[in-house]
Amino acid sequence: MPSKDKNLSGEMPPKKQKVQDELGRVHVLEKKIAEGGQGAVVTIHGQPRWLVKLSKWPSADPRTKAWAQQVEAVKRLPIEDFDLPFAMPKAMVLKPRLGYLMELMDGLVPLENLLIQAQESMLEGRGLAGFLESGGLKRRLALLSRLARVLARLHGLGIAHGDISPKNIFVSEAIDHAEVWMIDCDNLTYAVKDSTLQLYTPDYGAPELVREDAGISTYTDIWSFAVLAFQLLTFLHPFKSGALVDQDADLEHTALRGEIPWIDDPSDSRNRAICGLERSSVCTEPLARLFDRCFRAGALVPEARPLMSEWAEVLEAACALQVTCAEDIGGCGSTHLWTADGACPFCGHKTHGDRTVRLHHFIFCRMDQLPEGSKKKDRWIKTDCYLMAGPEPIQLRSSPPGSSTYADSQVVVEFVTKLGELHITPKGDVPLHLQVDGDKSATQIKGRVKLPRRQIAHALHLGNLADTHDAWNFKW
Repeated sequence: MPSKDKNLSGEMPPKKQKVQDELGRVHVLEKKIAEGGQGAVVTIHGQPRWLVKLSKWPSADPRTKAWAQQVEAVKRLPIEDFDLPFAMPKAMVLKPRLGYLMELMDGLVPLENLLIQAQESMLEGRGLAGFLESGGLKRRLALLSRLARVLARLHGLGIAHGDISPKNIFVSEAIDHAEVWMIDCDNLTYAVKDSTLQLYTPDYGAPELVREDAGISTYTDIWSFAVLAFQLLTFLHPFKSGALVDQDADLEHTALRGEIPWIDDPSDSRNRAICGLERSSVCTEPLARLFDRCFRAGALVPEARPLMSEWAEVLEAACALQVTCAEDIGGCGSTHLWTADGACPFCGHKTHGDRTVRLHHFIFCRMDQLPEGSKKKDRWIKTDCYLMAGPEPIQLRSSPPGSSTYADSQVVVEFVTKLGELHITPKGDVPLHLQVDGDKSATQIKGRVKLPRRQIAHALHLGNLADTHDAWNFKW
Protein backbone atom coordinates (compact mmCIF):
# COMPACT_ATOMS: atom_id res chain seq x y z
CA MET A 1 0.00 0.00 0.00
CA PRO A 2 1.24 3.52 -0.73
CA SER A 3 2.34 5.66 2.15
CA LYS A 4 -0.42 7.85 3.57
CA ASP A 5 1.86 10.79 2.86
CA LYS A 6 1.95 10.01 -0.87
CA ASN A 7 -0.64 10.18 -3.61
CA LEU A 8 -1.65 7.13 -5.72
CA SER A 9 1.23 7.67 -8.15
CA GLY A 10 3.70 7.41 -5.30
CA GLU A 11 4.63 11.09 -5.46
CA MET A 12 4.62 13.37 -2.46
CA PRO A 13 1.63 15.76 -2.62
CA PRO A 14 2.50 19.45 -3.05
CA LYS A 15 3.09 21.19 0.23
CA LYS A 16 0.37 23.63 1.22
CA GLN A 17 1.62 27.15 1.81
CA LYS A 18 0.73 28.66 5.16
CA VAL A 19 0.66 32.24 6.39
CA GLN A 20 0.42 33.73 9.87
CA ASP A 21 -1.47 36.90 10.70
CA GLU A 22 -0.80 39.52 13.35
CA LEU A 23 -3.08 37.71 15.83
CA GLY A 24 -0.99 34.54 15.58
CA ARG A 25 -3.57 32.65 13.49
CA VAL A 26 -2.27 30.29 10.80
CA HIS A 27 -4.09 30.04 7.46
CA VAL A 28 -3.58 27.41 4.75
CA LEU A 29 -3.65 28.90 1.26
CA GLU A 30 -5.46 27.26 -1.65
CA LYS A 31 -5.89 28.90 -5.05
CA LYS A 32 -4.59 32.12 -6.55
CA ILE A 33 -7.52 34.01 -8.05
CA ALA A 34 -5.94 37.34 -9.00
CA GLU A 35 -2.51 38.84 -9.43
CA GLY A 36 -1.52 42.45 -9.95
CA GLY A 37 1.44 44.74 -9.81
CA GLN A 38 1.77 44.52 -6.02
CA GLY A 39 0.85 40.95 -5.20
CA ALA A 40 -1.54 38.02 -5.47
CA VAL A 41 -4.98 37.35 -3.99
CA VAL A 42 -5.39 33.77 -2.74
CA THR A 43 -8.27 31.77 -1.24
CA ILE A 44 -7.95 30.18 2.22
CA HIS A 45 -8.64 26.51 2.92
CA GLY A 46 -11.84 25.99 4.91
CA GLN A 47 -12.66 29.71 5.00
CA PRO A 48 -14.71 30.51 1.85
CA ARG A 49 -15.53 34.04 3.04
CA TRP A 50 -11.90 35.05 3.53
CA LEU A 51 -9.11 35.93 1.12
CA VAL A 52 -5.50 36.90 1.63
CA LYS A 53 -3.38 39.24 -0.45
CA LEU A 54 0.38 38.78 -0.25
CA SER A 55 3.06 41.19 -1.40
CA LYS A 56 5.04 40.07 -4.44
CA TRP A 57 8.24 41.35 -2.84
CA PRO A 58 10.10 40.08 0.26
CA SER A 59 9.12 41.69 3.55
CA ALA A 60 12.41 43.63 3.79
CA ASP A 61 11.95 45.19 0.35
CA PRO A 62 11.27 48.96 0.55
CA ARG A 63 8.36 48.50 -1.87
CA THR A 64 6.69 46.09 0.54
CA LYS A 65 7.16 48.49 3.43
CA ALA A 66 5.63 51.33 1.41
CA TRP A 67 2.74 49.08 0.42
CA ALA A 68 2.14 48.08 4.06
CA GLN A 69 1.93 51.77 4.97
CA GLN A 70 -0.59 52.24 2.17
CA VAL A 71 -2.70 49.35 3.54
CA GLU A 72 -2.69 50.93 7.01
CA ALA A 73 -3.85 54.21 5.47
CA VAL A 74 -6.64 52.41 3.61
CA LYS A 75 -7.89 50.85 6.86
CA ARG A 76 -8.59 54.37 8.14
CA LEU A 77 -10.76 55.40 5.18
CA PRO A 78 -14.52 55.79 5.91
CA ILE A 79 -15.60 52.89 3.68
CA GLU A 80 -17.45 50.83 6.27
CA ASP A 81 -19.01 53.97 7.77
CA PHE A 82 -20.96 54.34 4.51
CA ASP A 83 -21.78 50.63 4.20
CA LEU A 84 -19.96 50.20 0.89
CA PRO A 85 -19.43 46.58 -0.24
CA PHE A 86 -15.64 46.53 -0.11
CA ALA A 87 -13.46 43.74 1.25
CA MET A 88 -11.36 45.98 3.46
CA PRO A 89 -8.10 44.88 5.13
CA LYS A 90 -9.06 43.21 8.43
CA ALA A 91 -5.73 41.96 9.74
CA MET A 92 -2.14 42.09 8.54
CA VAL A 93 -0.29 38.94 7.51
CA LEU A 94 3.27 38.88 8.88
CA LYS A 95 4.77 35.57 7.75
CA PRO A 96 6.26 34.35 5.46
CA ARG A 97 5.81 37.75 3.79
CA LEU A 98 3.62 40.75 4.40
CA GLY A 99 0.00 40.81 3.32
CA TYR A 100 -3.49 41.24 4.71
CA LEU A 101 -6.76 39.37 5.23
CA MET A 102 -10.06 40.52 3.75
CA GLU A 103 -13.60 39.23 4.25
CA LEU A 104 -16.38 38.75 1.68
CA MET A 105 -20.08 38.03 2.02
CA ASP A 106 -21.30 34.48 1.21
CA GLY A 107 -22.02 33.09 -2.24
CA LEU A 108 -19.79 35.23 -4.43
CA VAL A 109 -17.62 34.47 -7.48
CA PRO A 110 -15.32 36.66 -9.59
CA LEU A 111 -17.09 38.69 -12.28
CA GLU A 112 -14.45 37.27 -14.61
CA ASN A 113 -16.38 33.98 -14.52
CA LEU A 114 -19.21 35.54 -16.55
CA LEU A 115 -16.80 36.68 -19.24
CA ILE A 116 -15.07 33.30 -19.39
CA GLN A 117 -18.34 31.36 -19.50
CA ALA A 118 -19.68 33.41 -22.42
CA GLN A 119 -16.40 33.34 -24.35
CA GLU A 120 -15.90 29.59 -23.92
CA SER A 121 -19.42 28.97 -25.16
CA MET A 122 -18.68 30.90 -28.35
CA LEU A 123 -15.37 29.06 -28.90
CA GLU A 124 -17.06 25.68 -28.37
CA GLY A 125 -19.66 26.47 -31.02
CA ARG A 126 -22.54 26.78 -28.56
CA GLY A 127 -23.21 30.39 -29.50
CA LEU A 128 -24.88 32.47 -26.81
CA ALA A 129 -25.52 29.52 -24.49
CA GLY A 130 -22.88 30.68 -22.01
CA PHE A 131 -24.20 34.25 -22.16
CA LEU A 132 -27.72 33.04 -21.31
CA GLU A 133 -26.66 30.45 -18.73
CA SER A 134 -24.78 33.13 -16.77
CA GLY A 135 -27.87 35.31 -16.50
CA GLY A 136 -28.16 36.92 -19.91
CA LEU A 137 -28.55 40.61 -20.54
CA LYS A 138 -30.79 41.34 -17.57
CA ARG A 139 -28.24 40.10 -15.05
CA ARG A 140 -25.36 41.91 -16.71
CA LEU A 141 -27.21 45.22 -16.71
CA ALA A 142 -28.27 44.68 -13.09
CA LEU A 143 -24.71 43.92 -11.97
CA LEU A 144 -23.31 46.90 -13.87
CA SER A 145 -25.93 49.30 -12.53
CA ARG A 146 -25.25 48.12 -8.98
CA LEU A 147 -21.49 48.46 -9.49
CA ALA A 148 -21.95 51.93 -10.97
CA ARG A 149 -23.96 53.03 -7.92
CA VAL A 150 -21.28 51.70 -5.56
CA LEU A 151 -18.53 53.52 -7.43
CA ALA A 152 -20.61 56.70 -7.62
CA ARG A 153 -20.90 56.68 -3.83
CA LEU A 154 -17.21 55.96 -3.46
CA HIS A 155 -16.33 58.84 -5.77
CA GLY A 156 -18.75 61.04 -3.86
CA LEU A 157 -16.39 60.62 -0.90
CA GLY A 158 -13.51 61.77 -3.09
CA ILE A 159 -12.00 58.26 -3.10
CA ALA A 160 -10.80 56.23 -6.10
CA HIS A 161 -10.53 52.42 -6.14
CA GLY A 162 -7.53 52.46 -8.45
CA ASP A 163 -7.60 48.98 -9.99
CA ILE A 164 -11.02 47.97 -11.30
CA SER A 165 -11.02 44.73 -13.29
CA PRO A 166 -13.15 41.56 -13.61
CA LYS A 167 -10.81 39.80 -11.17
CA ASN A 168 -11.28 42.44 -8.48
CA ILE A 169 -15.09 42.42 -8.53
CA PHE A 170 -17.04 39.56 -6.97
CA VAL A 171 -20.71 38.99 -7.79
CA SER A 172 -23.54 36.73 -6.68
CA GLU A 173 -23.03 33.14 -7.78
CA ALA A 174 -26.81 32.69 -8.08
CA ILE A 175 -27.91 34.20 -11.40
CA ASP A 176 -31.13 35.62 -9.94
CA HIS A 177 -29.16 37.93 -7.63
CA ALA A 178 -27.02 40.96 -8.44
CA GLU A 179 -24.81 41.68 -5.44
CA VAL A 180 -21.35 43.09 -6.07
CA TRP A 181 -18.33 43.18 -3.78
CA MET A 182 -14.99 44.85 -4.42
CA ILE A 183 -11.73 43.18 -3.41
CA ASP A 184 -8.06 44.19 -3.70
CA CYS A 185 -8.82 47.53 -2.06
CA ASP A 186 -5.33 48.38 -0.81
CA ASN A 187 -5.01 51.17 -3.39
CA LEU A 188 -8.07 53.11 -2.28
CA THR A 189 -7.01 56.71 -2.06
CA TYR A 190 -8.31 60.25 -1.99
CA ALA A 191 -7.80 61.04 -5.67
CA VAL A 192 -10.58 62.95 -7.39
CA LYS A 193 -8.29 64.24 -10.16
CA ASP A 194 -4.87 62.65 -9.81
CA SER A 195 -2.49 60.87 -7.47
CA THR A 196 1.08 59.60 -7.42
CA LEU A 197 -0.03 55.96 -7.77
CA GLN A 198 0.35 54.49 -11.24
CA LEU A 199 -1.04 50.98 -11.42
CA TYR A 200 -3.70 49.11 -13.37
CA THR A 201 -4.67 45.71 -14.66
CA PRO A 202 -3.60 45.19 -18.29
CA ASP A 203 -6.38 46.09 -20.77
CA TYR A 204 -8.29 48.08 -18.14
CA GLY A 205 -5.88 50.95 -17.50
CA ALA A 206 -6.91 54.44 -18.58
CA PRO A 207 -4.79 55.91 -21.42
CA GLU A 208 -3.11 58.42 -19.10
CA LEU A 209 -1.93 55.51 -16.91
CA VAL A 210 -0.63 53.54 -19.89
CA ARG A 211 1.17 56.67 -21.11
CA GLU A 212 2.54 57.14 -17.57
CA ASP A 213 1.68 60.83 -17.51
CA ALA A 214 -0.86 60.69 -14.65
CA GLY A 215 -1.78 58.64 -11.60
CA ILE A 216 -4.97 56.87 -10.55
CA SER A 217 -8.07 58.99 -9.99
CA THR A 218 -11.83 58.75 -10.09
CA TYR A 219 -11.47 59.34 -13.85
CA THR A 220 -9.25 56.27 -14.27
CA ASP A 221 -11.88 54.28 -12.35
CA ILE A 222 -14.52 55.48 -14.83
CA TRP A 223 -12.41 54.31 -17.77
CA SER A 224 -11.83 50.87 -16.24
CA PHE A 225 -15.54 50.50 -15.49
CA ALA A 226 -16.48 51.47 -19.05
CA VAL A 227 -14.07 48.93 -20.58
CA LEU A 228 -15.38 46.22 -18.27
CA ALA A 229 -19.01 47.11 -19.03
CA PHE A 230 -18.45 47.13 -22.79
CA GLN A 231 -16.72 43.73 -22.64
CA LEU A 232 -19.42 42.21 -20.46
CA LEU A 233 -22.17 43.33 -22.84
CA THR A 234 -20.55 42.86 -26.26
CA PHE A 235 -17.67 40.33 -25.80
CA LEU A 236 -15.32 42.98 -27.24
CA HIS A 237 -12.57 45.26 -25.96
CA PRO A 238 -13.37 48.82 -27.08
CA PHE A 239 -9.92 49.31 -28.65
CA LYS A 240 -8.12 45.96 -28.99
CA SER A 241 -10.95 44.16 -30.78
CA GLY A 242 -10.90 46.39 -33.86
CA ALA A 243 -9.60 45.82 -37.38
CA LEU A 244 -6.43 47.91 -36.98
CA VAL A 245 -5.20 45.87 -34.02
CA ASP A 246 -6.29 42.60 -35.65
CA GLN A 247 -4.15 43.41 -38.68
CA ASP A 248 -1.14 44.67 -36.71
CA ALA A 249 -0.61 43.36 -33.18
CA ASP A 250 2.11 45.98 -32.66
CA LEU A 251 -0.68 48.57 -32.48
CA GLU A 252 -2.10 47.05 -29.29
CA HIS A 253 -0.10 49.33 -26.99
CA THR A 254 -0.98 52.31 -29.16
CA ALA A 255 -4.64 51.36 -28.86
CA LEU A 256 -4.46 51.12 -25.07
CA ARG A 257 -2.91 54.59 -25.03
CA GLY A 258 -6.09 55.84 -26.69
CA GLU A 259 -4.24 56.90 -29.84
CA ILE A 260 -6.35 55.08 -32.41
CA PRO A 261 -10.16 55.20 -32.84
CA TRP A 262 -12.33 53.08 -30.61
CA ILE A 263 -14.18 50.30 -32.43
CA ASP A 264 -17.55 52.12 -32.61
CA ASP A 265 -16.22 55.60 -33.33
CA PRO A 266 -18.99 57.16 -35.48
CA SER A 267 -16.56 59.50 -37.24
CA ASP A 268 -13.70 57.07 -37.96
CA SER A 269 -14.31 53.50 -39.12
CA ARG A 270 -10.67 52.39 -39.48
CA ASN A 271 -10.77 50.29 -36.30
CA ARG A 272 -14.24 48.79 -36.67
CA ALA A 273 -14.91 45.37 -35.16
CA ILE A 274 -16.46 42.67 -37.33
CA CYS A 275 -17.62 40.43 -34.48
CA GLY A 276 -19.24 40.70 -31.06
CA LEU A 277 -22.89 41.19 -30.16
CA GLU A 278 -24.88 43.77 -32.09
CA ARG A 279 -24.79 46.93 -29.98
CA SER A 280 -28.50 47.71 -30.38
CA SER A 281 -29.25 44.26 -28.90
CA VAL A 282 -27.45 44.96 -25.64
CA CYS A 283 -27.21 48.76 -25.34
CA THR A 284 -29.91 51.41 -25.20
CA GLU A 285 -29.20 54.57 -27.18
CA PRO A 286 -28.32 56.54 -24.01
CA LEU A 287 -25.88 53.79 -22.97
CA ALA A 288 -24.27 53.76 -26.42
CA ARG A 289 -23.79 57.53 -26.15
CA LEU A 290 -22.03 57.14 -22.79
CA PHE A 291 -19.61 54.61 -24.28
CA ASP A 292 -18.88 56.95 -27.16
CA ARG A 293 -18.26 59.93 -24.83
CA CYS A 294 -15.91 57.88 -22.70
CA PHE A 295 -13.91 56.20 -25.47
CA ARG A 296 -13.75 59.08 -27.94
CA ALA A 297 -13.41 62.46 -26.18
CA GLY A 298 -12.57 60.74 -22.89
CA ALA A 299 -9.57 58.94 -24.37
CA LEU A 300 -7.61 62.21 -24.40
CA VAL A 301 -9.52 64.32 -21.87
CA PRO A 302 -10.33 62.41 -18.67
CA GLU A 303 -12.80 65.08 -17.56
CA ALA A 304 -14.92 64.34 -20.65
CA ARG A 305 -15.78 60.86 -19.34
CA PRO A 306 -19.32 60.38 -17.98
CA LEU A 307 -19.46 60.40 -14.19
CA MET A 308 -20.35 57.18 -12.41
CA SER A 309 -23.73 58.62 -11.43
CA GLU A 310 -24.54 59.02 -15.14
CA TRP A 311 -23.61 55.41 -15.81
CA ALA A 312 -25.78 54.26 -12.88
CA GLU A 313 -28.85 56.18 -14.08
CA VAL A 314 -28.59 55.01 -17.69
CA LEU A 315 -27.97 51.38 -16.68
CA GLU A 316 -30.89 51.40 -14.23
CA ALA A 317 -33.11 52.75 -17.00
CA ALA A 318 -31.90 49.95 -19.30
CA CYS A 319 -32.69 47.35 -16.62
CA ALA A 320 -36.27 48.61 -16.53
CA LEU A 321 -36.69 47.88 -20.26
CA GLN A 322 -36.03 44.13 -20.01
CA VAL A 323 -38.44 41.65 -21.59
CA THR A 324 -38.27 37.86 -21.22
CA CYS A 325 -38.43 35.75 -24.37
CA ALA A 326 -40.46 33.01 -22.72
CA GLU A 327 -39.57 29.41 -23.51
CA ASP A 328 -43.12 28.16 -22.86
CA ILE A 329 -44.35 30.03 -25.95
CA GLY A 330 -41.45 29.11 -28.23
CA GLY A 331 -38.87 31.68 -27.14
CA CYS A 332 -35.21 31.19 -26.23
CA GLY A 333 -35.57 32.04 -22.54
CA SER A 334 -33.29 35.06 -22.72
CA THR A 335 -33.98 38.58 -21.55
CA HIS A 336 -33.68 41.44 -24.01
CA LEU A 337 -34.37 45.13 -24.40
CA TRP A 338 -37.90 46.09 -25.38
CA THR A 339 -38.42 46.40 -29.13
CA ALA A 340 -41.35 48.04 -30.90
CA ASP A 341 -42.25 44.83 -32.74
CA GLY A 342 -41.73 42.59 -29.70
CA ALA A 343 -39.06 40.52 -31.48
CA CYS A 344 -36.21 38.98 -29.49
CA PRO A 345 -32.87 40.05 -31.06
CA PHE A 346 -31.31 36.72 -30.10
CA CYS A 347 -33.84 34.31 -31.66
CA GLY A 348 -36.40 36.44 -33.51
CA HIS A 349 -39.38 35.14 -31.51
CA LYS A 350 -42.06 37.76 -30.82
CA THR A 351 -43.42 38.15 -27.31
CA HIS A 352 -47.22 38.06 -27.09
CA GLY A 353 -48.86 41.40 -26.34
CA ASP A 354 -50.98 39.90 -23.53
CA ARG A 355 -47.81 39.13 -21.58
CA THR A 356 -46.06 42.48 -21.47
CA VAL A 357 -47.05 46.08 -20.92
CA ARG A 358 -44.90 49.19 -21.34
CA LEU A 359 -45.41 51.93 -18.77
CA HIS A 360 -44.47 55.54 -19.53
CA HIS A 361 -43.58 57.98 -16.76
CA PHE A 362 -45.19 61.44 -16.51
CA ILE A 363 -45.23 64.28 -14.03
CA PHE A 364 -48.82 65.31 -13.25
CA CYS A 365 -48.58 68.98 -12.37
CA ARG A 366 -50.92 71.27 -10.45
CA MET A 367 -52.53 73.93 -12.63
CA ASP A 368 -51.28 76.78 -10.45
CA GLN A 369 -47.70 75.64 -11.06
CA LEU A 370 -48.03 75.85 -14.85
CA PRO A 371 -47.50 78.98 -16.98
CA GLU A 372 -50.46 81.31 -17.45
CA GLY A 373 -52.76 80.19 -20.26
CA SER A 374 -51.99 76.48 -19.81
CA LYS A 375 -54.70 73.92 -20.50
CA LYS A 376 -55.64 70.85 -18.49
CA LYS A 377 -53.82 68.57 -20.93
CA ASP A 378 -50.63 70.49 -20.13
CA ARG A 379 -50.70 69.02 -16.63
CA TRP A 380 -49.28 65.80 -18.12
CA ILE A 381 -45.53 66.39 -18.51
CA LYS A 382 -43.90 63.53 -20.39
CA THR A 383 -40.46 62.20 -19.41
CA ASP A 384 -38.14 59.70 -21.13
CA CYS A 385 -38.54 57.05 -18.41
CA TYR A 386 -40.15 53.70 -19.21
CA LEU A 387 -40.75 50.42 -17.40
CA MET A 388 -41.67 46.97 -18.69
CA ALA A 389 -44.03 44.67 -16.78
CA GLY A 390 -44.52 41.00 -17.63
CA PRO A 391 -44.95 37.48 -16.17
CA GLU A 392 -42.10 38.07 -13.71
CA PRO A 393 -43.07 40.54 -10.94
CA ILE A 394 -41.43 43.94 -11.21
CA GLN A 395 -41.38 46.64 -8.56
CA LEU A 396 -42.12 50.28 -9.23
CA ARG A 397 -40.42 52.79 -6.94
CA SER A 398 -41.41 56.29 -5.88
CA SER A 399 -38.72 57.63 -8.26
CA PRO A 400 -38.52 56.44 -11.88
CA PRO A 401 -35.60 54.37 -13.21
CA GLY A 402 -33.04 56.64 -14.79
CA SER A 403 -33.39 59.30 -12.10
CA SER A 404 -30.72 60.22 -9.56
CA THR A 405 -32.85 59.11 -6.59
CA TYR A 406 -34.15 55.84 -8.05
CA ALA A 407 -31.81 53.46 -6.22
CA ASP A 408 -32.68 54.86 -2.79
CA SER A 409 -36.41 55.40 -3.34
CA GLN A 410 -39.04 53.19 -1.76
CA VAL A 411 -41.01 50.45 -3.51
CA VAL A 412 -44.63 51.56 -3.92
CA VAL A 413 -46.30 49.01 -6.20
CA GLU A 414 -45.73 45.64 -7.86
CA PHE A 415 -46.79 44.71 -11.40
CA VAL A 416 -47.16 41.24 -12.93
CA THR A 417 -49.14 39.79 -15.83
CA LYS A 418 -51.02 36.52 -15.34
CA LEU A 419 -53.33 34.77 -17.82
CA GLY A 420 -54.23 37.91 -19.69
CA GLU A 421 -54.63 40.04 -16.55
CA LEU A 422 -52.41 42.80 -15.18
CA HIS A 423 -52.11 42.57 -11.40
CA ILE A 424 -51.30 45.80 -9.56
CA THR A 425 -50.41 45.36 -5.88
CA PRO A 426 -49.73 48.36 -3.60
CA LYS A 427 -46.56 48.19 -1.50
CA GLY A 428 -45.76 50.71 1.21
CA ASP A 429 -47.79 53.75 2.22
CA VAL A 430 -47.77 56.00 -0.88
CA PRO A 431 -51.40 56.76 -1.97
CA LEU A 432 -52.22 55.12 -5.32
CA HIS A 433 -55.03 56.11 -7.69
CA LEU A 434 -56.00 54.37 -10.93
CA GLN A 435 -57.58 56.34 -13.74
CA VAL A 436 -59.12 54.77 -16.83
CA ASP A 437 -59.17 56.52 -20.20
CA GLY A 438 -62.23 58.78 -20.44
CA ASP A 439 -62.77 59.05 -16.68
CA LYS A 440 -62.32 62.53 -15.23
CA SER A 441 -61.54 61.20 -11.75
CA ALA A 442 -59.21 58.52 -10.40
CA THR A 443 -60.11 55.77 -7.95
CA GLN A 444 -57.88 55.06 -4.98
CA ILE A 445 -56.62 51.49 -4.74
CA LYS A 446 -55.62 49.92 -1.43
CA GLY A 447 -55.43 46.26 -2.36
CA ARG A 448 -54.54 44.18 -5.40
CA VAL A 449 -56.29 45.17 -8.62
CA LYS A 450 -56.68 42.73 -11.52
CA LEU A 451 -57.16 44.40 -14.89
CA PRO A 452 -58.39 42.32 -17.83
CA ARG A 453 -56.70 43.23 -21.12
CA ARG A 454 -59.03 45.54 -23.08
CA GLN A 455 -56.46 47.64 -24.99
CA ILE A 456 -57.46 50.88 -23.30
CA ALA A 457 -55.34 53.58 -21.67
CA HIS A 458 -54.80 53.72 -17.91
CA ALA A 459 -52.91 56.04 -15.58
CA LEU A 460 -51.54 55.09 -12.18
CA HIS A 461 -51.07 58.15 -9.96
CA LEU A 462 -48.46 57.99 -7.16
CA GLY A 463 -49.09 60.38 -4.29
CA ASN A 464 -51.80 62.87 -3.36
CA LEU A 465 -53.90 63.95 -6.34
CA ALA A 466 -54.04 67.55 -5.10
CA ASP A 467 -50.25 67.84 -5.31
CA THR A 468 -47.84 67.62 -8.23
CA HIS A 469 -46.95 63.94 -8.38
CA ASP A 470 -45.58 61.08 -10.51
CA ALA A 471 -47.85 59.08 -12.77
CA TRP A 472 -47.41 56.09 -15.06
CA ASN A 473 -49.47 55.76 -18.24
CA PHE A 474 -49.99 52.42 -19.99
CA LYS A 475 -52.30 50.72 -22.45
CA TRP A 476 -53.82 47.42 -21.38
